[in-house]
Amino acid sequence: MSYLVLARKYRPTTFSEVVGQEHVTRTLGNAFATGRVHHAFLFCGPRGCGKTTLARIVGKALNCEKAPKNSVGTAEPCGECSACTSIANGSAVDYQEMDGASNRGIDAIRELTEAVRYQPAVLRKKVYVIDEVHMLTTEAFNALLKTLEEPPPHVTFVLATTEPHKLPNTILSRCQRYDFKLVPASRLAQHLASIFKQEKLKIEAGAISLVVRESGGSVRDALSLCDQIISYVGDDKITEAHVAEVLGVADRSLTRTLVKSLANGDAGTALAAVESAIERGVDEVQLARAIVRYLRDLAVLQVAPNKPELIDASDEERAELTEEAGQIDRTRVTQMFDRMLRCCDELGKTLQPRLVLDCALIDVATIEPLVPLGDLIDRLGELEARVAKGGGGPRPTSPPAGGARAPKMTAPHTPSSKGKTMSMGAGESAPSSARANETSAPVRTEAPRVESAPVPRSVPEAVPATQSAPTPYSGSLSSPVAMQPSGPVPKAETVASGSGPNPPTIAVPSSQHEALAAWAKVIDYLEEQRKISLRGYYEFARVLKWTATDLELGFAADDDSKWAGENAGEQANINELRSVLADLGHKVKVTVRMLDATESQATQVRSIVESTREKSSAERTKREQEAREHPITKHVLQAFGASIKEIKTDV
Repeated sequence: MSYLVLARKYRPTTFSEVVGQEHVTRTLGNAFATGRVHHAFLFCGPRGCGKTTLARIVGKALNCEKAPKNSVGTAEPCGECSACTSIANGSAVDYQEMDGASNRGIDAIRELTEAVRYQPAVLRKKVYVIDEVHMLTTEAFNALLKTLEEPPPHVTFVLATTEPHKLPNTILSRCQRYDFKLVPASRLAQHLASIFKQEKLKIEAGAISLVVRESGGSVRDALSLCDQIISYVGDDKITEAHVAEVLGVADRSLTRTLVKSLANGDAGTALAAVESAIERGVDEVQLARAIVRYLRDLAVLQVAPNKPELIDASDEERAELTEEAGQIDRTRVTQMFDRMLRCCDELGKTLQPRLVLDCALIDVATIEPLVPLGDLIDRLGELEARVAKGGGGPRPTSPPAGGARAPKMTAPHTPSSKGKTMSMGAGESAPSSARANETSAPVRTEAPRVESAPVPRSVPEAVPATQSAPTPYSGSLSSPVAMQPSGPVPKAETVASGSGPNPPTIAVPSSQHEALAAWAKVIDYLEEQRKISLRGYYEFARVLKWTATDLELGFAADDDSKWAGENAGEQANINELRSVLADLGHKVKVTVRMLDATESQATQVRSIVESTREKSSAERTKREQEAREHPITKHVLQAFGASIKEIKTDV
């Protein structure tokens, strides 16, 4: 007698034996028990989940000889009568299974519609099962419509497909649809364990878990893999290593070794494990996917340690995963998962999967761990505190765990729609960085433009006697350059140990000039206190009134000031500014209002930003005039016979 594969040997014969489709079997069982059986069924779902098997059970239930008389069928076919046995072995004349892929034309459907008119030859009812029905042509579907909607009372249709979205709506509306689903891992593992017990074969729980994972929820695929593994192992006990070797996939021990090596930064051990795995037939794509699944399990256990049922593994494996999840940092797991997920995508597109996998593992093992933003802010705060105390710069600290380097910190800037960021006190000149960011005002004439040589700026002022002139650099470009100050370095102020920077003393201003200078000190103090957003708003403010009890601020009608004023006018920002002013000795009532266009142009009061812009513009105009009067400029113009069209000095 020929060997009968497990998928056929253990094929369910009743509704109760179907695995993992209780929502379908219960509905059909109740329909037969109450006599409300539809004339057309549509079974749709992934492969290997019981669609054809359930179609045969429906045929048996309709024709079982032990069904009660004057009934449409029975909910539990006996499986022993001639009707049940003939349907089971495929010899029943009145039970026909058609392949929609090979009988997809209109001629095959015409033959079917012609045959349904005749009474059953042996059974009580004719049952037509059309598998892969989505392969029928449009003409074939149209020819089937009338018969499917109003078949003779002795005919029942069962349509099965894996792609229900390809069926016309006219077909879907004439059928009673049942959606099958993949079998849950725990339920499929129990089913496989019972089959191995009936076959009197020994198998490890880890081996069953690996088979279930590779089958993807399909019972037929799982039993086919079991046939292959049994043939390889024989009468010996089936282990997880046997399954991994036969199927060419990574077992839990290999995946665990790889993940631990990557988490510890040991790329050599990881590459050696990959080499040994590939030598025994493990596919690179399967290996990368196994790592991704393992990292997913670790991430789930880190955020939901009390939900072990979310992990598809045995109790022993869950205990090991839980222990490992507590040893690896959560951000590290996220980093590894993201990189290995990209590796899986790249492996599906490349012709050199081994090279891609090796480089990805090296990248994951050597990548520096992320430092939380809160830690960086704390370190920056400690650094500023040490500098304010006169510590002379940051103390050398040990690098963070994993060899991470702190990222470069850029100076905060004021948010603005035009990117203008300036802050200065009264009487100070505009900084060079502010001048460099300003757009130079072109001076145009009607004469044609000529490309002239770079025009030097005005002659610098004489160097004081106490200050030495800078020496030109004459070394190679690769050697380090020590930037020395051009003058004497001011000595840091002595601050008592354990105390922070003292707030500046600001008197109540008596003139507009004093108000601008005092407000510049307030802006500087906001920057010292790291209140960057507050500083970005109020450096656009004009001090309209400043007394011992009141402070009135106005914002111009231009885009930048209007944006700043809308934010500065929020009550939370006003309260914070009042708190800062109280630290500076001014307990005043703060009022913020927007100026209209007339007030913005008429008032002589200027904000810090406006004052800086005006000074920058004046200095730029002065430099342009000096450049025009420079002898080299005149010599160039005389040589080329052209007039100055545009001069840019902010370079």
